[in-house]
Amino acid sequence: MTGGRRGMGRAHAVALAAQGAHVVVTDVDSSACQPVVDEIRLSGSRASCFKMDVSDKREVDRVFDEVIKEYGKIDILVNNAGIFASKPALDISEDEWEKMIHINLRGQFLCAQRAAKEMAKNKWGRIINISSIASGGVGVGFAGAAHYTASKGGIIGMTCFSPSL
Repeated sequence: MTGGRRGMGRAHAVALAAQGAHVVVTDVDSSACQPVVDEIRLSGSRASCFKMDVSDKREVDRVFDEVIKEYGKIDILVNNAGIFASKPALDISEDEWEKMIHINLRGQFLCAQRAAKEMAKNKWGRIINISSIASGGVGVGFAGAAHYTASKGGIIGMTCFSPSL
């Protein structure tokens, strides 16, 4: 569960644990995801927390290696990590654009690609990519958030690569 410390990520992590899954929660701030892990453990399920910047391939590989070492395999990836910022398109700097795309889109790609490779070895797995109604796919976007809308629309397009596995 990337980005599992609060909101939808936390809800997904707790729900998966309630169904019997061993849950790994990742976040750029590992201390922030510890309360979710503690809650899951109190319910009797196995859970771990790892610090991971989804936009950093070396960090993604390191965490996936550690998770596989600890749990043996990865059955489900919920790709939830992301950021939001609202700003008129004419005022978005290149750095702000790059940060949004790196975390929201590149991060999901790196995690999905690594998970898919592991799942292919095991001949089973599921990847759930979390996007947004703001992806533009349903004719809705967020005014003042072109970079966010582009990143979430990219997730929809990227998710369609599954038949090419």
